[in-house]
Amino acid sequence: MEPKSSNGTSSWTRSVLVLSVGWFLLYAARTILSVTLKDIADYWMLSESVLGLISSSFFLAYTILQIPTGFLADKFGSKKVLLVGFSLQSVAVLLSGFAATPQQFLLGRVFSGAGQATYFACQFAIISNIVPEERKALGNSASVAGSALGTGLGMIFGRLLSNTSIGWRLPFIILGSISVIFILAIKKYVPEPKFQMSPANQGVTVNSPESRNVPSRYKPAMLLTLFSVTHFLSMYGFYLMLTWLPYYLEITQGFSPALSASIPVVMPFVMAPATILGGYISDKTGSKSSVVNVCLPISAIATLAIPKANSTLTLILLLALYGATGKLVIDPGLISYVTESSPPESRGTMLALFNFAGALAMAVAPAVTGYIAEAKGNFDLSFFMAGAFSLLALASFTAAVRMFEKGVGELSDSTEN
Repeated sequence: MEPKSSNGTSSWTRSVLVLSVGWFLLYAARTILSVTLKDIADYWMLSESVLGLISSSFFLAYTILQIPTGFLADKFGSKKVLLVGFSLQSVAVLLSGFAATPQQFLLGRVFSGAGQATYFACQFAIISNIVPEERKALGNSASVAGSALGTGLGMIFGRLLSNTSIGWRLPFIILGSISVIFILAIKKYVPEPKFQMSPANQGVTVNSPESRNVPSRYKPAMLLTLFSVTHFLSMYGFYLMLTWLPYYLEITQGFSPALSASIPVVMPFVMAPATILGGYISDKTGSKSSVVNVCLPISAIATLAIPKANSTLTLILLLALYGATGKLVIDPGLISYVTESSPPESRGTMLALFNFAGALAMAVAPAVTGYIAEAKGNFDLSFFMAGAFSLLALASFTAAVRMFEKGVGELSDSTEN
């Protein structure tokens, strides 16, 4: 059901805006760790392997709880579960700024990841119910754009605030406090959509040929698997850069701490408008696959070239190119396919299964990158792996789209006959 404002006009844009700000705060909470990682390492005298463990602890909790939270969202309501999770992560970020030991800080990251685990499936389930069909891709991309801005501003303010006398603790304290207050905005302006079966679908089982959302010839399990593989492979490079890029620039490339935190900001700031533009193009052309097919190979080339950048300008251009074509830009298209091939009454679970694959990349990429950097003495191999993964993601996505379109075509033929 689409929520209405007091004057009778649709309020879905306001709800999407609030959800987008929520993404902003969540991604800022993820990003401030990357720009304070060196300060935290110096404060507690931690090795790169331990830093990788701290980074991955967040994503491990995030990954493990994906599927349970999707199930809970379908059972108890997306908004309720989202509110509980957002509250947990907000308090965890706030308390991380007061951690007395590395173990306490790691625990804070675990609870932050656990809280954030609820957001993806819940908010996209809400959007799929409140945004008009002809604006679905734009609604998805507008909410995702908040995560790009959160990534960029998290890097900037994380570095600026950590340079104060309080040090690395201040960004966590301020961001956690803002997030706690923002819980009230989510509670007030985000609706709890109530799924209602249309008369045509009442009494129809999820896997029956008559199901409007999941035709039996789709092979929905295989579809979801292929889209999930695409998600994992495309997410790997994004989270390599999100967690390690500032550290890489400072330690390997020799940039100052200020430049190491500010140069990566190019990527998310380009990504935010590119994501919205991609959603607009998808709605305008009626093609969910065109943006993904163009962007994935370009983002792969940009990732492969980063270790070979021989000047600051070249590095900035490559990061801008990745920002214009990378993970967040292709997400709305992938999410649209998953929601269209999922039954509404279990959409939260399906989205959670899909995001589980992406979350797995979040958990794996930071730790694997730290291990490879320590073993090889550089980050080159990690970037080459991430670029190769993006090319494999294109192959997986192409196979999934062909299967999806074949299923739609066969269903149309059987309906006409």
